[in-house]
Amino acid sequence: MKRRLLAGTIVTLLVTASVFTAAVASDAELYFASDKNGQSRVTNIQEGDEIWIVVLDHDQNIDCDVRDKMSPEIKVMDPKTGAYIVWDWCAEPDCDPMEFDYLEETGADTGLFVSHRAFQIGTRESFAFGEPWRHTHVVDVPVDGQVNDFQWGHYLYDERPPYADERGWFGDGGSGADPAFNDRPFWRPLDPTAPSDWWLRDEYLIGRFENMDTLIGMYQDPNEATDIAVAMMKIIDTEASISWDQEVYKDANTAATITVLDPDENLNCNEVEAVPVFILVNPGSWNPDGNEPPNFCKLRFNGGVRGNTGNLGGSVPIRWFNIYNSAKNFFGEDGARDGRYYFDYPVEGEGNVSWYDTTDSGGVTPVSFYAWETGTDTGEFQLNLNSILVDLGFDQLFVRDVLVAYYLDPNDFDDFKLTTAYIEERQHSITSFTDASRADKDLYWIGRDAVYVQVVDSNADVDPCCPEQVAVHLCDPHGEDDVEWAVLGETSSNSSAFF
Repeated sequence: MKRRLLAGTIVTLLVTASVFTAAVASDAELYFASDKNGQSRVTNIQEGDEIWIVVLDHDQNIDCDVRDKMSPEIKVMDPKTGAYIVWDWCAEPDCDPMEFDYLEETGADTGLFVSHRAFQIGTRESFAFGEPWRHTHVVDVPVDGQVNDFQWGHYLYDERPPYADERGWFGDGGSGADPAFNDRPFWRPLDPTAPSDWWLRDEYLIGRFENMDTLIGMYQDPNEATDIAVAMMKIIDTEASISWDQEVYKDANTAATITVLDPDENLNCNEVEAVPVFILVNPGSWNPDGNEPPNFCKLRFNGGVRGNTGNLGGSVPIRWFNIYNSAKNFFGEDGARDGRYYFDYPVEGEGNVSWYDTTDSGGVTPVSFYAWETGTDTGEFQLNLNSILVDLGFDQLFVRDVLVAYYLDPNDFDDFKLTTAYIEERQHSITSFTDASRADKDLYWIGRDAVYVQVVDSNADVDPCCPEQVAVHLCDPHGEDDVEWAVLGETSSNSSAFF
């Protein structure tokens, strides 16, 4: 009887001990907050925001009378661009956390730990008003080859041959060379360099975050390797718009204003920021000389010409790191040395199908401009042209010339907008995307919806007896070589509609 009682007691003690052990162990939780007390959780952020890293882990509440500190392994990364947190953690069990990046308990006996410093999710290389070519997006600003919050972020899927959508990184191009696209693993311990400095460097190009990117965070309990907490947050994305202040201008000497609305580009509520805008006159209306761009898509692909000579040079696509500062006219270093993009318009006597009376006798004309925020924290940007003719670089524009303004979000090439204006009068064709019933459509689902294009142009109906055709140029500005030509047939033998 006593043996049975003793055995029962032992079983009870074992069960109690097991229950006690399970109660002591706890699973950690990781999240991000917009305040240093870790109270305001965030899962959606805007580029430029600061976040604190917060861990709830009662296992690390070692002393209930003091605010404990720990320096665990923390990771925050952007899988798309490769941006990665700069977190110097303590790998040894007996080191002083305060000599590293660390988390501190919000109060004695809370078990809630917050990073001792905030981390900024993206910024600009510079906010200087007189230096718009340095307003490029970066994950952090290198100082003497060092960054504090984030590093890397310079990965890209290159769509040009021979890479065929291979993932690589930019940098190590050599002094005086464009940043090289490297499809080998990024393994050498190179220092980061800012976009405006790569011309003189042999390092890796500091990268960027992109709108709609998902950031993943991970925390590992320093005393329990299997206790890993994961959190995510997303960079928000808003759709931009661009517009002229008039559709038809009475003459080319008129002043004009272009307005861009893009809250994503308001990275700092205390600074006036800039965005790039491109303006072309009658794009695609002439036959290009070799590989020189006659339209925006070709400009996006090869970067235009050098502003001092009109030479094309090599193909340098517009990317996040050079959209503010053209590689072929790198500020202070190459080409026109003004950071702008240039076209070589055909001029009279060259035998092209059309010609232009540009200020430069050879037709070399700047096509990129900087629109400035209307005030701090507005997200509204304006480009003011005092004279359309002079500011666009022309001595003469003609009646019915088309002015096309393009906005390619410098941090999100999925967000592309254009708007048109006209000199003196508008009597032009209309091109539109539609569905099968020819109803206008501006949103398609990949793999589900068929894309239809319609052109309404009475001038293209040359012969009323026979159906005719027109060609339409289709381009995806997000890609670097995604261009198609579509041939549209006249809907009847005597119609202005082509489909």
